Amino acid sequence: MENRLTVFHLDDGKELRGGQRQMLYLVKELDRLGHDNTVVCRHDSPLHKAAARKNFKTLTLPYFFEWDPVSVLLLKRALRALPAGGRTPILHSHTSHTAAISWLASAGLDCVRVAHRRVDFMPGSFSARFKYAKAHSVIAISDAVKEILLNSGVPDEKVAVVNSTIDLDDTPWKPGEFQAYREAARGELAAELGLPADAFWAGSLIALVPHKDPENMVRAAALVFKENPGSFFLLAGEGPLAERTAHLARMLKIQDRFKLIGYRPDPYKVLGALDMFVLSSAEEGMGSVLVEAMNAGLPIVATTAGGITDVIENEANGLTVPPRDHEALAKAQLRLISDPALSAGLAREAHRRREDFSSPRMAALTLKCYETALEDFKRNRHPVE
Repeated sequence: MENRLTVFHLDDGKELRGGQRQMLYLVKELDRLGHDNTVVCRHDSPLHKAAARKNFKTLTLPYFFEWDPVSVLLLKRALRALPAGGRTPILHSHTSHTAAISWLASAGLDCVRVAHRRVDFMPGSFSARFKYAKAHSVIAISDAVKEILLNSGVPDEKVAVVNSTIDLDDTPWKPGEFQAYREAARGELAAELGLPADAFWAGSLIALVPHKDPENMVRAAALVFKENPGSFFLLAGEGPLAERTAHLARMLKIQDRFKLIGYRPDPYKVLGALDMFVLSSAEEGMGSVLVEAMNAGLPIVATTAGGITDVIENEANGLTVPPRDHEALAKAQLRLISDPALSAGLAREAHRRREDFSSPRMAALTLKCYETALEDFKRNRHPVE
């Protein structure tokens, strides 16, 4: 392949969450296009195991801390081992901490640095200056994240928006077979959780962390149950707010209907069983799980936090409400429960729009960022500043 690229994808995550899955989707598509990819991750981490299962090339680093010199030296050694006179390698940092490792490891070497920003809060001044503003290209996952980067001083010409995506090849049902998949998934969960299979099930899949605001979800569910006592809510996920969320459900006396079902490795087993998807985030880079919910043909209620509005257009493919407003979140859910025609229409449009967030499209846009950064680098040959 004449224009084959060499890309090192850096991610220090200790779990396999949305950002890590996004990176794996990208590597898969770039591999298909003939590019040379290496996943640079922690040894024996969930990401390392997932990459190995997919037969992706890997390099493991300890990632002891953000500016870890051991990881820097190991990565620099791998870069120096590349064939002399070959292609300029691209260091694509998929997390904030790995952007620091990339910046240090590339010192004195011909490398192009691409930094990915997936969260919608302001980076520190030091991070903004050295990890983003001095990268050759910065990828924001939504317009909201791009705006934050620009306000942090990152030059506009360096920032491109590439929305998060799903891998449609991972859809576990074939065309025309979703109803059978749904019935099986719902039956399994009903038996496991002791729930009536014919009830209305709303639900969500999130990390139980502050910016996802699971307590807002609990408070909204309590109001929904008052109006619709035959419904249930399934919350899949784990995190530091798990016990606090469960405690709030007990305090509101809805623990029998609000079910915390823990981490689920196969999101579609949950999504396929639901009647409605809810995302209560107070902050959100984009919310790639929304695209999975769209792929499952679910009506969606979400907040307008961060980049969610890049995915959900109010009254078109879902309903949106302000963050941290549990009454509005409950009202939107009750509206969909009471209006099946509206719910079905929103779900159809959501399912149609899932193609806008496919992994081949994401890979094509990312390649444009790589190519632009490489062209600029070759013109200027500017070293790490």
